[in-house]
Amino acid sequence: MICPKCSADTRVIDSRPHDSDDRVIQRRRACTACGHRFSTWEGTIDIAALRARQRRAQAAYKLRMDPAVRAARIARSNLRRDAKVEAAETGRPLEDVMRAWDIKPAARTKPASRPRRRPTPRCNEGSATTPNLERTR
Repeated sequence: MICPKCSADTRVIDSRPHDSDDRVIQRRRACTACGHRFSTWEGTIDIAALRARQRRAQAAYKLRMDPAVRAARIARSNLRRDAKVEAAETGRPLEDVMRAWDIKPAARTKPASRPRRRPTPRCNEGSATTPNLERTR
């Protein structure tokens, strides 16, 4: 684990199970460089149970959906699939085929652009005293 103050390596001082949850381990750590002490809580997640719960929730959502809306979604999906096949067979761009067939592009699930955060520098990376090699080259 990395020290939150100086980004150096740490060592475990004390390790014990959490008071209320047996799947969580509470650890005390100390930095080897600056001596900063901090606690961490480490646990495990049952991925199989999480995925099963998500599948059940999705199936329940689809059952509650109006049958006409469900049928329209399936028809749109099939039309997009057929447009992809047409584009592959004819060599035309997919956008042109979809435009010719009056198909709207699928909605994006992610935002179009999101500012990316720079990672926290480790050790002496990016410090004021370290030269920026990209600028010197």
